[in-house]
Amino acid sequence: MSHVIAICGMMGSGKSTAVAHLLKSTPDCVAFHEDEYNPALKQSIEEVQAWWERGAPVGEIDLSTLAAELQEASENFDGVVLLETQFGRLHPNLRPLIDLQCWIDVEPDIALARKIAQLATQFAESPESASSVAPLHWLAEFCKSYFQTTRKLFVRQRNDVSGQSDIVIGGDRSPADVCEQVRIAVPGLFRKAA
Repeated sequence: MSHVIAICGMMGSGKSTAVAHLLKSTPDCVAFHEDEYNPALKQSIEEVQAWWERGAPVGEIDLSTLAAELQEASENFDGVVLLETQFGRLHPNLRPLIDLQCWIDVEPDIALARKIAQLATQFAESPESASSVAPLHWLAEFCKSYFQTTRKLFVRQRNDVSGQSDIVIGGDRSPADVCEQVRIAVPGLFRKAA
């Protein structure tokens, strides 16, 4: 039986970096990434806005496959199961599976700047994007939607998800510092790689 540790934060908070760092430095550790299962990430800005106008019901996002795979891992894997997630215990399918929840806290403007930098780098390095202005148009729409939905979601996550977290870590720290804070919160659970 394993322990499921949710690493939560808004996009751009450093969740992916922290999880990658923990995986690299910890034996007997496996990770699940909510973004790989979340169908909402494929929705248009208009669909996301409509979801927000319905009250942004987190349970409406179908994460049943993630929950099933997480349940199986928690029962059959002997080690630490990391869950990189925006919603953590706020999502009804994930809530009963999480043993410890960590919120990586950053200011929304820092999260936005990090995400734009990440996307711009991806677009710049993509051969398909090199001869197209489409990624720039997409990035412009992403920035325009920030005030309509993304910032509101950031505020909700910061209030609701962090409020359900066992530990809160400042996301302005280095990935190594963030990982060390997680290790301190659960002494004896993580073994460092030799």
